[in-house]
Amino acid sequence: MEKEEEKRMDKGVNYYYKRILNNQAIGLIPLLVAMAFDNLFAVVFGHYFSYIIAFIVGISLCLLGFIFLHLFKKENIHQFFLIPATVTLILYSVFLFFNLQPVLYNFSILIAEILLVVVLAFFGFFRRSILAGVRNSKLPARKRTLLCTDINETYFMAQITQNLYTLHLFIILMYIHLPESIHSAGVERFLYRLLPVITGVLIILYGQIRTLMIYGGLQKEVWLPVLDEKGHVIGSIARSISRLSGKKYYHPVIRIAVMYNGMLYLKKRNRDESTSPELLDYPLHQYIKRHQSMDDALGETLGALCQDKSVKPRFMIRYTFENNRDKHLVHLYTIHLQTEEQVSCFTEGKLWTPKQIKDNAGTGIFCEYFEKEFPYLQSTVLLAESLRS
Repeated sequence: MEKEEEKRMDKGVNYYYKRILNNQAIGLIPLLVAMAFDNLFAVVFGHYFSYIIAFIVGISLCLLGFIFLHLFKKENIHQFFLIPATVTLILYSVFLFFNLQPVLYNFSILIAEILLVVVLAFFGFFRRSILAGVRNSKLPARKRTLLCTDINETYFMAQITQNLYTLHLFIILMYIHLPESIHSAGVERFLYRLLPVITGVLIILYGQIRTLMIYGGLQKEVWLPVLDEKGHVIGSIARSISRLSGKKYYHPVIRIAVMYNGMLYLKKRNRDESTSPELLDYPLHQYIKRHQSMDDALGETLGALCQDKSVKPRFMIRYTFENNRDKHLVHLYTIHLQTEEQVSCFTEGKLWTPKQIKDNAGTGIFCEYFEKEFPYLQSTVLLAESLRS
């Protein structure tokens, strides 16, 4: 259901095309096309003025790119790498303006590459300021998150681009200092004109593979709603990201106390739980997922017991649980099992009497949630159960 809903949200730009456009390295294309045209016209018509035609093609593609982004700005498509590519071409035009043909005649592509490395290095100094400006802006929370994500991805790809082209320039510097007898026109053409284009294509391919892998991982990710202090949903975030952020995000969870003959069924929590791993707790508890109703969450938490009409969850209390790792809005329910067959649905745990729990409370064998909830259960449903017995 969630995948279909996300696809419906991406009607303006096809969902699969959007995955390609979110590759930030695509912003390099105008510069790479300019380099490729420079190579092409240099071979067909000679070096003379090939760089001028290449510049016109490159700057035209940059303008088309900005027009496209403006037309589809509502689709949240960002191509921040287009900015350093455009700045590089603008700086390159200075060489054209001052009529430096002797330099451009053989080294036009190399000059563009050097300018790109300088622009990316300068671009990197403003990372913190740009991210701080976005975070402190009055944009909606979802918009701020998308912008920060795309900016971080742009800087990641920019660092790779800067490192690879710097390495290429270092290789050329070493080649220049080799003996003249080793130099050859074929090697120089490959190093000076072809390798920069090949490097850029490889960067774009790497960015595309990385983008597709990220999308694949996100599709398998569990998405959780983010709540404000009043318990209203204000956004969503991947569970893996939330776990790395400590209690920065406030999520709803559902917990179901399992009762049988006045006793509580308890088992050890999973070892990968962020709170009270491997301590005793109810066997039924989980996050309420994005776009999931309470009835759906109850059914998913109950599992096979959901088919049993005699098992009816009863809402008890809603409260905020907070420690140094998690902050959750807990919805506590109870179910009363009637037969041993129903109890046998659970494994690796056992039934505890209220007295056994009370005698072991505070000894470190029960999870934090349960320690907070037991006094309430003891004075309500467990008390009613003992009086009925």
